[in-house]
Amino acid sequence: MDFKQTVDYIINLRHRSEIKGLNRMRRFMELLGNPQDKLSYIHITGTNGKGSTTAMLNSILTCAGYKAGMFISPYVLEFRERIQIGGKMIPKDGLVRIVAAIKPVIDQMYQEGDGPVQFEVVTAIGFVYFAEQKCDVVCLEVGIGGLRDSTNIIREPLAAVIANIGFDHTNMLGNTLEAIAAQKAGIIKGKCPVCVYPHTDPDALAAIMEKCAENGNMLIQGNFNHANIIKHDINGTDFIYDGLKIHLPLLGQHQICNAINVIETIRAIRGAGIETTDSQMIQGIAKVTFPARTEILCRQPLTILDGAHNDNGAEALEITLKDVLKDVKPLVAIMGMMGDKDCQKVVKRIASFADAVIAVTPSLEYRALPKEKLAEFAGEYCECVELGAGFRESYLRGIELAGKDGAVVICGSLYLAADMRTAVLDWLKEKQRD
Repeated sequence: MDFKQTVDYIINLRHRSEIKGLNRMRRFMELLGNPQDKLSYIHITGTNGKGSTTAMLNSILTCAGYKAGMFISPYVLEFRERIQIGGKMIPKDGLVRIVAAIKPVIDQMYQEGDGPVQFEVVTAIGFVYFAEQKCDVVCLEVGIGGLRDSTNIIREPLAAVIANIGFDHTNMLGNTLEAIAAQKAGIIKGKCPVCVYPHTDPDALAAIMEKCAENGNMLIQGNFNHANIIKHDINGTDFIYDGLKIHLPLLGQHQICNAINVIETIRAIRGAGIETTDSQMIQGIAKVTFPARTEILCRQPLTILDGAHNDNGAEALEITLKDVLKDVKPLVAIMGMMGDKDCQKVVKRIASFADAVIAVTPSLEYRALPKEKLAEFAGEYCECVELGAGFRESYLRGIELAGKDGAVVICGSLYLAADMRTAVLDWLKEKQRD
């Protein structure tokens, strides 16, 4: 298979399984020689912010001179974003080679009647690649939950990191924050330190504390009130936390909380074979980039892209936009969502303060909420609601409505973020050529 055929092969593997638990993943890894056991990890879970947290940790470790692997999901522009070392994606020929090597095992397991699902295969590719490249440490983000997630076959990590917990995947994780947190706390193993998001809900925190008490883990929670914010604008945030002067390019108060959690995590693993200086930590946070997390695609016209797709994420985006764009008018929201999300709550948060909403249907149509339905939801909170045409056309209409003094915000789904990011960047390239 060539690169395109390899990616198509992975994407077309089955997504779901009725069998719950990690037995199949353990069997898969045993057949591959248990590459995951050759590595050290920082294991990251949470509902929102785990990707940004993972990216910050990886950036710091890379600045400290470590060969640091990063495993994230989903990707925004290209599949290879999911598996990186030192900020560089797995090479195309490397991906092709590894898939060719593990495919006989996948075929064998399917012939036996219990073949791995897509995420298990992606996780396996990551483990094999990181092991063969002899990574010093891997920043490993879970897919969903924690307890039964494919990544959770690893041994005791250097630290278990829990980002913000909210309502998402409730059909799989539970209908209360306490139940969801108990699933997330499933990544806690051995005596590793456990670092939690500063603003964790009390019910969720109680479930995490119970797991830590049961295991005897040290629980570390940074304090947002100890952050002295010096400057906060469209360029990011400058703040001082416990003597460290930090520049954080990722926008939003929630990202400050993520950064605090990262700082406490890096401090917690010092002495466990991973040594970093404060200056390396400051440098790593300042250098971090992460697509579709309140990402500024263009400054003229101001265009912001965000992949928030649940109520908790939409609330963080709402607060950020009201904060950094409080004097920017009109604000035009281009929105598209997956139909299996809590669409009404997300649309309400964004449409309530937008001056106009353009509803679009993401390209993953079998899961997407039709733009007509999204427009119906938005119409309850915003007077100016339009149905978008194509992605490029919707952006051009957004620019028109925003005018020279306004801003365009693209949000509602990571799938839409991928669609619109390509359309916007292609348009910008053409504009620069002209």
